[in-house]
Amino acid sequence: TTETPAAATADKSAPAGLRQLNVFVDISTGMRGFMKANRPGDPGSQFQQTVTGLLSDVNATPGAQPAYYFVGQPTPQAPGGLMPTTYNELTQTVAVGMKNAASGTEMPEMLRQILRLQAQKPGTVSVVISDFIYGPNDPRQVFRVKTDVKDALRAGAADPAQLAVSIFASVSEFSDKFFPGNRTAPQVLKNARLPYYIWVLGAPELVRQVNNNLLSRLDGQPQAHFNLRYAAPAYGVVTGYQAQGQWYAEAGPEGGKTSGVSFTELSKKMPAQLTVGFDLKSLPLAAQQNFKVPQLQLDPANTDAQLTKAWAAGSGPAVPPAGRAYSHFAQLGISRLPGSKPQMLRFILAAPMPTWVAGYSTTNDSGIAAQGPKTFLLTDVLTGVRDYFAAQPTANVPVFAVPVQVRMD
Repeated sequence: TTETPAAATADKSAPAGLRQLNVFVDISTGMRGFMKANRPGDPGSQFQQTVTGLLSDVNATPGAQPAYYFVGQPTPQAPGGLMPTTYNELTQTVAVGMKNAASGTEMPEMLRQILRLQAQKPGTVSVVISDFIYGPNDPRQVFRVKTDVKDALRAGAADPAQLAVSIFASVSEFSDKFFPGNRTAPQVLKNARLPYYIWVLGAPELVRQVNNNLLSRLDGQPQAHFNLRYAAPAYGVVTGYQAQGQWYAEAGPEGGKTSGVSFTELSKKMPAQLTVGFDLKSLPLAAQQNFKVPQLQLDPANTDAQLTKAWAAGSGPAVPPAGRAYSHFAQLGISRLPGSKPQMLRFILAAPMPTWVAGYSTTNDSGIAAQGPKTFLLTDVLTGVRDYFAAQPTANVPVFAVPVQVRMD
């Protein structure tokens, strides 16, 4: 896990259609430990460094009106717990700490209120910064967590097709009272390391563009994305790279859009091995990290082709000049083609729940100091998000599925 934010180098111009950026910072008592009062010369916590930088980027985004909110205890003036504030007040609170921390709004209600506010102005993307710890008031009902999250999203955004959710995980120093999600006694922590999360919610195209542009400083963080689709990556068979057998690469059908291979000889005695390169640099880090078996699959069509291995550039054999446009590689072996008819193999990258989620999740956060960076029932929280989108066409769509034509010469 990368815990130090990468330098933000991407273009910060607002994506077309983005009219407003709503930013919400949770100021419940449980968040106070991330926002410490620093002594002169202190570097600040990772939370303070990352969030103040993100707020500055939001404030400088051209073409999109920023709006800033604290999220805390519901009041008659702010029944949903969303309290409008200014950039200066919000960034100052993050930088120097909370003077008057509030009781928090329960996370499902927070999401519901944020989405309802977002719906009032089309073209709005919401950025939510919180520890996202949620446990029902009755600890005997923790089984409800995923359902409560799903219901909150549905109440706030009735049409899942019009919403995407991206989640970025970070870990920061924490010194203060920690309030467990399982409703046991608070714990006083000193320089512990705890997770917090940045959620991005909005129309799928706007979320994708905000992720790529404004939130590029978070690209090194663990991520999860729901209801986002990406263009198929550039790819091609790399001649001479870990190759065996008698074959040559050629442009396939569809105007050369499909990579193709022609075999001059192919049999059990004369099998072939070839490597396909993929340029995944425009995909989220979570998708790049999933480029491995079994998430990466091969549909062999009517051949005996098998995926033998997959790797990222720099973690496998030295890449020849012909493959340096690609960031990832997959190798397949084949020894049989049925007749002379071309066959269309397909490389498919599935989109499962990212593996980091289970590592960040705990079913009992009573002794969090001894567990390391964990969040109470995080797996259930994200399962609730996934379940909200379950009926969408994107729910089971792979990150990409690209063809490679094979034929006998």
